[in-house]
Amino acid sequence: MKKPVKLDELVGEIEMDLEDTFTYIDVTTGEVITLTGEEIRAAEDERPLENFPEWQRENIERAICILEDEQGKYADFTLKNDYNEYELIEKFISTLEDEKINEALNDAIIGKGAFRRFKDKVIEFGIDKQWYTYKENRIKELVIEWCIEHDIEFQH
Repeated sequence: MKKPVKLDELVGEIEMDLEDTFTYIDVTTGEVITLTGEEIRAAEDERPLENFPEWQRENIERAICILEDEQGKYADFTLKNDYNEYELIEKFISTLEDEKINEALNDAIIGKGAFRRFKDKVIEFGIDKQWYTYKENRIKELVIEWCIEHDIEFQH
């Protein structure tokens, strides 16, 4: 019996955007598991668990289970790696009807520091709530599409 994964947990994984982490879904329990690259490498290299602090050992053991999984119990949540916030920002800007705001935001996202400038500008124009709602809804849509594509049951 498969248990559905919580949509909000997967959305949260994308929004947190932690470097060098990997996310898996236990399709039997619906649990979302996040492991660091270090924990996965430790499992791959079969390093002794004693070399790691207590709190990390459980994750390394889970990484071993995931690496050795032949029953398809764990799904690799690859969408997290494919998600591109810059593209999302461009799409958001194209939905805005005010030419002046549209132009100012397009200028803001060019070059180094684009994300910070964009966030400053949406606050300045008072459309930050609109941006965050757009972003969350779009991420939810992407996660739902991904789940359907990978035959992962989910709940809202």
